[in-house]
Amino acid sequence: MTNEHRAHVLRLVVRFSLTLLCCAPISPARASVPLPGERFFAIAAPFPTVADNIRFDQLKAFWAGDADALRSISNDDAPPTLYLTEEAYNALIALIGEPGPGARVVVTRPDKLLAATWDARPASFAILPFDELEARWKLLHLDGVNLFDPQADTSRYPLKIGAAPNRDLRKMAVVAMTGVTALVRGTAVMMERKGVVYPGAAIRDWLRSADIAHISNEVSFWEGCPPPRFRSGVVMCSNPKYIALLEDVGTDVVELTGNHLWDYGWRHLNTTLDMYEARGWQYFGGGRNAATALTPAKFEVNGNKIAFVGCNWFGANWATETRPGSARCGAQNPRALDMIIPVIRQLRAEGYQVIATLQYAEYYTYAATRQQHRDFDALREAGAVIVSGSQGHHAQGFDVNEKGFLHYGLGNFFFGDQTFSKGTLQTFVDRHVFYDGRYLGVDLRTAFIEDNSQPVPMNEAERAELLRTLFKVSGY
Repeated sequence: MTNEHRAHVLRLVVRFSLTLLCCAPISPARASVPLPGERFFAIAAPFPTVADNIRFDQLKAFWAGDADALRSISNDDAPPTLYLTEEAYNALIALIGEPGPGARVVVTRPDKLLAATWDARPASFAILPFDELEARWKLLHLDGVNLFDPQADTSRYPLKIGAAPNRDLRKMAVVAMTGVTALVRGTAVMMERKGVVYPGAAIRDWLRSADIAHISNEVSFWEGCPPPRFRSGVVMCSNPKYIALLEDVGTDVVELTGNHLWDYGWRHLNTTLDMYEARGWQYFGGGRNAATALTPAKFEVNGNKIAFVGCNWFGANWATETRPGSARCGAQNPRALDMIIPVIRQLRAEGYQVIATLQYAEYYTYAATRQQHRDFDALREAGAVIVSGSQGHHAQGFDVNEKGFLHYGLGNFFFGDQTFSKGTLQTFVDRHVFYDGRYLGVDLRTAFIEDNSQPVPMNEAERAELLRTLFKVSGY
């Protein structure tokens, strides 16, 4: 079949699909649910791309030959080149016509697409089937539509054709990973003044709308906890009523790798675990004794098997044979990782997509250390598709390869009184997307902690500045 014949067939398919779309009523409640037989094409760029969104009119102008129409995609503001496979090329012809003279469009083999696009960065992007995304791509929004968001209204998403469906929400799972939570000191003072759920007000939907919402709570709850005050030191506890904040944001799984679980005695951790269990929350990275501390938290969402495992690399309040606490990473040397790596390998053998977390040493820098690189990568090599730094009071950079995604530090989350630097007030919610048993990539949500307590979504300029900084220190 010639390219011309393929394009003609695709035009007929698209016209038939559009006829169905215009003639079949769609209720508002189901507007974001893909119709049977919709094949979505994603616009993506190499992971270290700052731009988040393009408009369809810009894409059409670029396709017609105006390379300057999409300069905003490039980190260096240069006219970009579009890379795509023959399938995507023919779909674009069917949807918007033949490319114009001089259009910067390169058709390549599917197995060469990612390498070709990365080799041409920072002035490059690609169009590919949604379900072929992976960690090294950054999904771009089109006319504000984020295909990684199950709640997105895709009824008017322009890059889709009538064919075998590849974005079935019944096969998708979203996991929201967060940074440091410690409901103490200045954050707790603001909770007392403005309400317990105040810190989550601006970003709660980022967690609530995920299938699995993660919280790394470093501090145990205690009925006798003294009233909070600013600058009260590093011996910490939380009033049990503060758990209402974790309920409000839709917590599903709690990480126990933190360094302050025993600050007022180990017994309060047992009662804290009772509180989690009473709410049906799973926990990992610690437990009631050393034998259970590395027990993973396992989930299955829409056919995606996802497991969490974590450990405390740095030290303090490790679980013992008889006392609760955080999980050790290694048996003799806690920094050797020889205990957590076999757990990751076993989970992979059982078919799980593994999310591993490390309570690492705390570095107040954007750049990760060389040892941090080595240790995080060791967990990825063992089979973790995501490795997340739970210790990071300061936002840190990333690494991606064909095996998965590393984020060395997500920053403070519900712990906002470290006001001595901008980096301790910048935070991420990493929304990881799985589809049909595969990891498709991460939707990085960025916020700035205000009022000593409340993460607020960044504006476009703040976000661009942070991403540029982190991509640079990450070697991109």
